Amino acid sequence: MSTSNFFQKTFFSIVLAGNLLSGCGSEPEPTDCFEIEVLGPEECTLGTLVSVKNSINIGEAIRYSDSKMYPNVVRIYSEVPIPNSTSGFISLRDFDQEKDRALAERYATICLAIFAPYPVPTFVSTFWSEDPC
Repeated sequence: MSTSNFFQKTFFSIVLAGNLLSGCGSEPEPTDCFEIEVLGPEECTLGTLVSVKNSINIGEAIRYSDSKMYPNVVRIYSEVPIPNSTSGFISLRDFDQEKDRALAERYATICLAIFAPYPVPTFVSTFWSEDPC
């Protein structure tokens, strides 16, 4: 084996190992699994409002249209089908204005002046189940 061939193989192996270890080109990992209660759709964005039951506070407290107060509420857009249930378990990732533009446009609607979006953070659901993650 020639010396230059040996160095080429060694260099290629190092670059390959570095890319695999650094996660080059991979998607960011979604946030851990959260137990949620589904509140319902949001009038202005048609995103789904959910109250996160885990102890990690990622949302805001709101008074929903049923006049009840809910803690730790977030708006989600979903990459996966959402079953018609009132509770479940989801994995979330941060909403990215550029990356998720098409996803948000799927939910876009005309908003009546009497409604405004709830002041809650927006996430994207990448996993949804009625059973724990």
